[in-house]
Amino acid sequence: MSKASTRKRSRTRIPNGFWVAMALVGLSSLPYLHEAITFEGGLRSWVPVLGIEEFLTDAQGKVLGFSSYRMFLYTLLIFVFSELGWAAWLYVSKRKTYYFALFVPVLMGIYQILIILLDLRKTTANSAETKLSVLFALSLFLALLYLRKHKFTVKTVFKWLLIIGACTLPFFHDIITFRDATLKSWVPVLGVEKFLTDSEGYVRGFGQYRSLVYFLMLHVYAHLGWLGAFIYYDLGIKKIRPFLLVPVIISLYSVIIFLFNWQETGLNKPNIKFYITIVLAILLAINFFFNDKVEKSETITTDINNT
Repeated sequence: MSKASTRKRSRTRIPNGFWVAMALVGLSSLPYLHEAITFEGGLRSWVPVLGIEEFLTDAQGKVLGFSSYRMFLYTLLIFVFSELGWAAWLYVSKRKTYYFALFVPVLMGIYQILIILLDLRKTTANSAETKLSVLFALSLFLALLYLRKHKFTVKTVFKWLLIIGACTLPFFHDIITFRDATLKSWVPVLGVEKFLTDSEGYVRGFGQYRSLVYFLMLHVYAHLGWLGAFIYYDLGIKKIRPFLLVPVIISLYSVIIFLFNWQETGLNKPNIKFYITIVLAILLAINFFFNDKVEKSETITTDINNT
């Protein structure tokens, strides 16, 4: 007669979403990539010269309006990093009531990146008034789209307003200050600038209060996008979610650096940020693999001959 027995064995494979997780780790380097490939004098020796800097530099030595290639890369890449964070939140939140609202920061991010790439920073397209107008128009258009199939509740309106309000962070410095760094007349003097200014006249390491507000708010904005994607993750592949902690932690780390005026310390060096990124990635990858055992069943048939 024949006797069939089934046994299970487990094997390890590359999990679904693993490469997406690795991409998230790689993208976490964008906020400090400019430090890794450049220094104050130009490109680092190990970086191949592809002619990009020369191509983008005008007769006055400006790189698309920026004082240096390093500054251009920093600004462009932090906006790209922010854009990807908000786009990730949009992608993982398709069933949320504020889904349409998330198109606002994504589209505003594209607008800002185009301003950088098309060298429009010195034009009216980059003014606070223009951006507020674009922000209002986008918000109104998307709200009308939402109303075609849904109704606004108080809770939904509150969420929309928070997301739309967050979109002002990258140009909040233009809203409250002039280009000469003085506060606009309508802004109440609360003593924040004076409180943050040291005896040498530096505002948390920056020469101007306007500069601090710009860099701090830009990194807070990036952090909020990635944090939202992590908290409200709503996709089927749950094991990707922990890897969102890498950009969340890296962006938070940058915010802390600015708040505690550690820009000129070793904590702000690209190698420290790189080590943090790698350690987080390794810990998450170990967790990824050890919790992704796949049980495979196989049937073994044994013939037993009775004589």
